[in-house]
Amino acid sequence: MRFAALVGIVALVPCSALGQVPPLEVSSDPSRILSGDSLRVKLPFSPAVKAVFLGWEADRMRLQVDGMTQVWPVSVYDLSRLELRTQRTRREGLRHYAVIGAATGLFVGAAIGLVLHASGITDDPGGPPEQIVTTTLRVAGFGVIGGFLTGGYFGGQSPGTGWVSISLPTRE
Repeated sequence: MRFAALVGIVALVPCSALGQVPPLEVSSDPSRILSGDSLRVKLPFSPAVKAVFLGWEADRMRLQVDGMTQVWPVSVYDLSRLELRTQRTRREGLRHYAVIGAATGLFVGAAIGLVLHASGITDDPGGPPEQIVTTTLRVAGFGVIGGFLTGGYFGGQSPGTGWVSISLPTRE
């Protein structure tokens, strides 16, 4: 396990050694929302609603919701969650795809560990049954680290679009 942590740290060293600093990212604030953007709005004790943002009226957002003929004004102070479908920043893309890569690496690594043990390549097939667990966990650990690093790298390079949580202001 120490070896896996060391490999993860060494993989991150070239970026810092070469002085590569990620560019400043746009903060997740309500001013990031533009007219015509798709939103997911959640009020306390209600399901999330998809809407199209039309504009601001003081602290209220004017939203167009499918199935409603009138514009829906909602205060940002009444919301429990607000998400915007937009281009992700590099940091958001890195976070999103690193988690997906780690989850994928876990299952792929576990499957490879089971196959290697079943075929007798990694351990003695006549050994104790605990070896299947240790082999599977060891290879799954390498899969998580590899998937995390690979997903994070490609997610940072090409963040894509998706639902991004927007921080909400609070009443003072």
